[in-house]
Amino acid sequence: MDSILNPYSPGAGLRPPELAGREQVLNGFATLVARAEIGRTSQSLILTGLRGVGKTVLLNELAEQARRRPWIVAHVEARIHADSTGSTFREMVARSLNQSLRQVTGSWGVGERLRAALATFKSFSIRTDPSGSLALGIDIDPQRGRGDSGSLDLDLSELAFDLGASAVDRGVGVAVFVDEMQELSRGELAAICTAVHEAGQRGVPFFVIGAGLPSLPAMLAEARSYAERLFDYRPIGPLDQADAGTAVTRPAESQGVLWQSEAIHAVVAASGGYPYFVQEFAKATWDYAPGPGITASDAKFGVEAGRAKLDSGFFASRWNRATPAERGYLRAMAADEESPSLSGEVARRLGKKTQQQLGPIRARLIHKGLVYAPEHGLVAFTVPGMADFIDRQVD
Repeated sequence: MDSILNPYSPGAGLRPPELAGREQVLNGFATLVARAEIGRTSQSLILTGLRGVGKTVLLNELAEQARRRPWIVAHVEARIHADSTGSTFREMVARSLNQSLRQVTGSWGVGERLRAALATFKSFSIRTDPSGSLALGIDIDPQRGRGDSGSLDLDLSELAFDLGASAVDRGVGVAVFVDEMQELSRGELAAICTAVHEAGQRGVPFFVIGAGLPSLPAMLAEARSYAERLFDYRPIGPLDQADAGTAVTRPAESQGVLWQSEAIHAVVAASGGYPYFVQEFAKATWDYAPGPGITASDAKFGVEAGRAKLDSGFFASRWNRATPAERGYLRAMAADEESPSLSGEVARRLGKKTQQQLGPIRARLIHKGLVYAPEHGLVAFTVPGMADFIDRQVD
């Protein structure tokens, strides 16, 4: 069939044509927004799950909902301390907020509370970049002594309150969206918790909507003991069979193409319900199928082609970042398939007397984003299907 008309869209953060099975999260955020706009409080929101389950897609969708209201919105992808350009988390937030604040300034006009918020924002930005480049286009003097202490804990809280107070005047709110939130330092996570906590106590609509690996809730709890009460934690897992089937069939139906039931089952079963894999296998199947419908034999070929593409890109890009010693550790983990591995058992498989002997390797793998610690003494792959991929590799 015509690959130009192929409706499937595998890719990092690319919105699939059918956002199936995520209605609870979408409706939950819509409720948060509606409550905030009438002065009701709600918890901020944290999405957790493995890579490939669609957290980034959901985060993008929620951010777009907020922008349409229109809320004051910042949207950043977190890094450990600094990203590849040297930007800190504080600087990334300031840069993203600057764009949103320039837009609302143009549409709202500058009232008293918005002027105060802009002055605090400018102080917050200048504390990071004295040149003022993070507050370009905002022609208001900074508010000295507010948002500029150098303590992210204090400054973010002051900025959150002033922005939230200004949003109340317009019946909207403020939302900071943070992808890969587990990459933040403990101090940055603590500052986020403090800002959310104080804004909620003072009744201003400031929210943080984060996405990260399943270890994120524990990291937030370590940063601030009250974090478990600040956030509505929403685990994002694979789609069930019905929703995965909808993600396969509905995009094709919109173009008059039908899938045979056996073909749907083949793609859904091979994908394990993970949205990224659904898109990859369905796309490959469409490209192979002669049409006018999609048969089981088409799907069999599509799954094979899709898996080969995942092996050469999605999985290989991770495997190739590992050193030989790190690959040995990953192979030992793969014996547990998709289940988390006991660090002590991995050590035993590698002939080590204690798991501490492998501590540096484990730490490097976590830093590279290949594994994570779901809880003390356990380690797990950050992407589904990694164990099967490793079993297919011959060094």
